[in-house]
Amino acid sequence: MLPAHHKHKLWLRLFACIGLGLTWAFAFPTWNMVGFAWLTPACLIAIGASTQGKSVFGWAYLASWTHAATSLYWLLNMPHFTGALAGWFSLSAYVALFPALWTAICWHLIYQFKGTAHNGHPTDTMQWLRSRTLFEAQRLSILGAVLWVSMEWMVSNLFTGFPWLLLGASQLAYAPLAQTAALGGVPMISFIVVWTSLATGIGIARTKLRTPSPWTWLPDTILPVGVIIALCIYGYQRIQSIEDSRPKETFKVALIQPAFPQTLIWNSLEDQSRFEDLLGLSKAALQLDVNLLVWPEGAFPGNIQSFKPMKDLLNQHQAWFCFNGTDVDFETLNSDHPTTFNAAFFMNPSGQLKDTYHKRHLVMFGEYVPLHQWFPILKMLTPIQHLFTAGKQPEAFHLPEQDIRLFPLICFEDVMPHLSHQATHEIDCLLNLTNDGWFKESAAQFQHASLAAFRSIETGLPMIRCGNNGLTCWVDPAGRINTPGSDLGSEDIYSKGFRIMDIPKGWKVPLTMYQNIGKHFSLMCFLISCILILAKTKKTPNAPALLTDD
Repeated sequence: MLPAHHKHKLWLRLFACIGLGLTWAFAFPTWNMVGFAWLTPACLIAIGASTQGKSVFGWAYLASWTHAATSLYWLLNMPHFTGALAGWFSLSAYVALFPALWTAICWHLIYQFKGTAHNGHPTDTMQWLRSRTLFEAQRLSILGAVLWVSMEWMVSNLFTGFPWLLLGASQLAYAPLAQTAALGGVPMISFIVVWTSLATGIGIARTKLRTPSPWTWLPDTILPVGVIIALCIYGYQRIQSIEDSRPKETFKVALIQPAFPQTLIWNSLEDQSRFEDLLGLSKAALQLDVNLLVWPEGAFPGNIQSFKPMKDLLNQHQAWFCFNGTDVDFETLNSDHPTTFNAAFFMNPSGQLKDTYHKRHLVMFGEYVPLHQWFPILKMLTPIQHLFTAGKQPEAFHLPEQDIRLFPLICFEDVMPHLSHQATHEIDCLLNLTNDGWFKESAAQFQHASLAAFRSIETGLPMIRCGNNGLTCWVDPAGRINTPGSDLGSEDIYSKGFRIMDIPKGWKVPLTMYQNIGKHFSLMCFLISCILILAKTKKTPNAPALLTDD
């Protein structure tokens, strides 16, 4: 039986880990308390100090899972209870692995101590940390930041990738600092946040061995803060440069937001009614002399009696049209399992189909079921009827009258950086068709839109986002989200209606550093981390295991 003071410490540690996870989650939309992100890395290291290096993975995992489960609570809104619960729990558990692993690796490989005190007993963990010189403290902080970015690279790429809760992605509200993504993407922002957090934390820890003054930790922060100031100056200048280059000529886009509940989308008996709603909204929007009409993902029912009224409407108003639907490979049409794609279609004012884009990055359990051939029971976790096939290549939609080239992305694809970066120098604007109606009125829409905004910063291209519900908008090359021209009939962003957007023509900045070499920043950090871990493991073959009992 544990002594009373041990029980007291256990409860304090438990509440501290849960509290850290909650404040960490508050750094992301819709809470947007972005300052909490800067506290997180140092607090995770403090958890390791409180355990004296034992059970550090378990306690850090508790904090990390609390953060992930709180941030991804919107998964529970999916209208399929079994899949929603399984998806929320398993995805939170998976995402939480990486920050916990980072904490354990930091303590057992980077912050590993081997010295002894004068009395012959091993030195205390914090005592060792406090005895580091300024140079050593900076090295520890930078190595910790490199390791963090490598963990984010893993979660962004393993098992198709889920780069949703990257620490740097919480900093969009700090517009000048967010421009750092044009240099090294979101991972570079994460690097800066972690480096600053660890340098400050270690500096405060070292204060007790220097002077009693409360400000002796400031020298530890000079270098990272200096870098932040330089990056913010760069950010201010980039934003100003983007503003100065804004074209006066615009093209007008109508974005339809039908606000269809996901259950309605799955109900084939409502297909004709949905089409009539879309047709009515489109008629109202086209009265405003728009160049392009856009429907979001999941809006077009497909199984309708006639598409002719829509073609007549386009011809009458001479507007181009982009919408989402299911495309079938004609060569497999008569087979038992025809090949189907989640597609974006581009139609000219005469009602002729000009271009088609097939979604390349499919969402697990939303558009396909992995391993369903061997484990059919997995199909119980999702209500989807069709298993889509991934597309092979990017496409460009061309509006000849406006000489505008659009780069289409469908839903989750605007979260994956490598897809947006395939846009060539001839592209004028990114175009995303999305459906966050799966998650009702939740933080999912805001988290998704903030991630998409970084694609505009990284590529230097504006982005048009048409959503089924919530945050239908456009994003400028500086990553600022704009929602002007509201014709939704309500201040509620989730309501049914349409938005009219005047998008500057040809507003793009020169090729960013990220598109040249910065996109390799996170991979470089991952390779450095692998070398570091291998070197440390060889050097200390009897190093303590990552998972040990308290």
